[in-house]
Amino acid sequence: MSKRLFVAAEIPENIIDDIIQIRDEVYGESSNIKWEKKGKLHLTLKFLGDTKLEIISSIEQKLDNLINNYHSFDTQIKKFGMFKRNGNPSILMLELFIDKKMFELQKEIENELESLGFKKENRKFKPHITLLRIKGKEDFEKLNSFLDCEFEKNNFRINKISLMESELKPTGSVYKTIKSFELN
Repeated sequence: MSKRLFVAAEIPENIIDDIIQIRDEVYGESSNIKWEKKGKLHLTLKFLGDTKLEIISSIEQKLDNLINNYHSFDTQIKKFGMFKRNGNPSILMLELFIDKKMFELQKEIENELESLGFKKENRKFKPHITLLRIKGKEDFEKLNSFLDCEFEKNNFRINKISLMESELKPTGSVYKTIKSFELN
């Protein structure tokens, strides 16, 4: 047996509410778009994938030891952006400015979990919140209007890192917290 896991920094609920409000103001109503649900908005620090149940407690212990050495992080929303696949937009996201200490934590998580058999990510860590997985039915003119959008009130603190499960269902993935770790 295994679970599909990832490590995430949790975004404060009031910031998520602000993001959703701006998202809805910019794009408007549409039945052709399937936004990531409110409970799925987070900052992924490390995707683990299918993980054997017997090593989950070792992951929790390593995360607990690491995170215990860190304080909460100052974070700021930078701008909307898009990831592309084969030249086509595939994800609408929010780029984040994060504290350099958070980059250090992310790198330490990579290093520590490699000792449990998880491969290090080849791509450079780009802090972001995924808002939409683009399927091609969306209004691309509206999506492009996000790229000109600015945030007024966008500073916040990240106080919690969590080990999360992503359960794949026919209706999409559902996230469940396995264990949370408070930052000092």
